[in-house]
Order: sequence, then C-alpha cells, then structure tokens
Amino acid sequence: MEVFRTVRELKSRIAAARYIKFPPVPSMFSESIAIATTPLLFGSGWKARYGGHEADVIAENLTTRCSLKVEVKATGQHAFQELKVKDLQADVLIWFRFGNRFESGAGPIEVAVFDSPGRYVTSQCRLDVRRFEAIPGIQKAQKMFRFESLGAMLAAADASCVPTGSPKV
Repeated sequence: MEVFRTVRELKSRIAAARYIKFPPVPSMFSESIAIATTPLLFGSGWKARYGGHEADVIAENLTTRCSLKVEVKATGQHAFQELKVKDLQADVLIWFRFGNRFESGAGPIEVAVFDSPGRYVTSQCRLDVRRFEAIPGIQKAQKMFRFESLGAMLAAADASCVPTGSPKV
C-alpha cells in the first residue's frame, strides 16, 4: 500500500509522473493466498501447494487424489489482466480482484473461480473484468466470493478446514 501511496503522491505533484504505472500484485502474494484459501474455494477435502513449472498452484483432493492445475491472477483497481496460453490450459483459474484495497487500504476483495478457462477464452488476450464477464457463459461458470478484508477471507478459509462439530484449535 505504501508503494501505491508513493506513486499517487508523485502523480499529484509531478505532471510527468502520470506515466508511472502502479505495480502489479506480486504472484507470490496471490499464489500464497490461493493456497491458504484452498479449502474455502474448492471444499474442505482439498489442499494446495506451489506448482513450479507445471502451474501456479496444484490443488489436490485428499480423498480422491484428483489434482488440478490452477493458475492465479490478481488485480487492483483497474482489474486489467492478460490471460496467457498457460492460464487457458489450466483446470481452474482463480482471479483475486483487490479493487481499491491497495490504493486506499479498504474495500472488498472479490474472488472469481472457474473451471476450464480455455472453454470460454480460446486464445490469449488482455481484458478487464467488464469484458471478461461479457464472455458468453462465463458468469454462470464462475463461483464468486466476496470478502470485506484479507483477514476475513483467511478466517473463512480457516473455518472451512474445521470439520463440523470439531472444536477450533
């Protein structure tokens, strides 16, 4: 948030600074959140790990041993993203939409999760949320989650790991 604040201040003081782009959300950050929230996003029987060269994240069902290649995207206020071939070939795409959170320190976080992204987007492209959600069938195919904070998201994920009736440690 400090980097965003610094860029915003520069833009307000120096006309040429308007060409400075806000930084992207680091992939290590968004992939870590995807791993931490796997039980919430996929169900209590799932866990995940970093995927290395194979995918951003590998999610595995603990009962069936089914594994999924998961690509993770994260955007800020402008929600502009590039979907590459690897993203489209994934079993699942997770898109964290942080909105104004990095600029203002507040605001909801949306998480879109959808299977087989290549079924809906056939070639790599650059798009924002509005154009993405205009793709036929995409809104019905995605699961949407909304959280008021990162803490609320992580708490919900933690709660989804606890079997019903078990005390939370």
